Order: sequence, then structure tokens, then C-alpha cells
Amino acid sequence: MRMKKEVNHGALLRELAGSLSSTVTSFEQMSGRPAQSFPDYKKARAVYHEIQAMIFTIGDKAESRPNNAPRELKSWLIRMRLRSIAAFTRVSLAFFRNPPQLLVHALGAYEILQHEREAFTKVLADYDMMLFEAGIDDKTADELDRVRVNMEEVVERLENLLKTAPPQLTVF
Repeated sequence: MRMKKEVNHGALLRELAGSLSSTVTSFEQMSGRPAQSFPDYKKARAVYHEIQAMIFTIGDKAESRPNNAPRELKSWLIRMRLRSIAAFTRVSLAFFRNPPQLLVHALGAYEILQHEREAFTKVLADYDMMLFEAGIDDKTADELDRVRVNMEEVVERLENLLKTAPPQLTVF
């Protein structure tokens, strides 16, 4: 019975990894189409968060039974995370280069923009460590360096939009 559970755990990891791989590939394809509205952007962000959750779930399951996980799984998961970050950065950069005026001038825009800036700043802080851990080739490293530059541009654009957004609502 114990052997069957371990086989099932390995099969589960393979199934989750396959699902993650297809989700990341679909997200990369979707990232080529710019978000036209804030709801479109939110959908892309939700897919990005779903991918991150899948990555952490697979990592946790692999750590709970390390004998059933391939040795290269950790670096593969980091590469999946880097690919999803690159795709989400493309979506975000296209969106925040020309954001809907309603988004940047509406009440509550400040909080939305601030949240996005904080999220990108956190990912940017972790990005270099992920590059190091992924053990990638020079060509891929060059591509990911361009992603880092784009991430910095997204943060800069968000900071500029925050300067012109309506002030944060306060309680009287």
C-alpha cells in the first residue's frame, strides 16, 4: 500500500507539472495581446497569481516527499516562475505605458497603483536571486536582463502615475 501512495505522489507531481507548463505557455501567448481595460489587466494578474500558487504548491508537495521528485525540479520551478514573471511584465508594461484615463484619474486609483508598484518592487527584489538559482545559459540571461529592465520601467511608470493620481481617500 505504501508503494502505491508514493507512485501516486510521483504521478501527482508529474500531472501538476504538466498543468503548470501548459498554463505558463498559454499565459505567455496571452501576454502578446495588450490588456485593453483594467478588468483585462486584473484577469492577467489573476492568472499570474494562479501560476505562482501552482509553483509553490508543486514545490511544497515535492519537499514533503523528496524521493519522488526529480532532482532538477527546483530549478525547473524557478524557470517557470521566471517565464511567468516575464509574461506578466510584458502585459503590465504594455498596459501602464498607455493606461486608461479612467484608471489613473478615478477615486481609488492611488491605492490600485500603489499596490501594483509594491507588488512589482517585491518581485524585482527577488528577481536577481531567482536568476542565480535557475542556472540559466547566457542567451536566456540576456533575455531575462531585458525583462528586469522592463520591470524597472513598470515600477517607474507606476511611480509617475502615482504623482498625478487623485490623493488617497482619508476618513474624516
